[in-house]
Amino acid sequence: MKGNVFLNKARASDFEKSPLVLSEFDPGIKLIEKPDGVYLKITLEKTWAGQTSCPIVTTDLLGKSKIPGLPYQQPDGSPYRFDVDYLGNKRNTANPCPGPFELFECNRQLLKVWPVAPSHYPAKFPKPSAAAS
Repeated sequence: MKGNVFLNKARASDFEKSPLVLSEFDPGIKLIEKPDGVYLKITLEKTWAGQTSCPIVTTDLLGKSKIPGLPYQQPDGSPYRFDVDYLGNKRNTANPCPGPFELFECNRQLLKVWPVAPSHYPAKFPKPSAAAS
């Protein structure tokens, strides 16, 4: 594990390499339900990317799963390379922002986290069915 950020008294694992620990920073996390979906209201800082080194997550980086001993791979058998974030934004491949969101602005943000717009799914990722929402 490398490049993670720990906020608001969260503690890093002993296995974490070079964590960024900001014990006094409260991100003010709040989930908000609206008619069109669920939103995450959170305070994030783009500067965190410059304070820690975070690699692009790939099948090779993830290694093998503990029980079957197999690599993490996409349903079609191809390797993972998470060069887009949860919302479909292109990642900075040299040093992506830690966490699921590539940050373009700082401070308080309102991010729609469900349902994810179909345009945010790369062609290889299955789109959620209407029954799943």
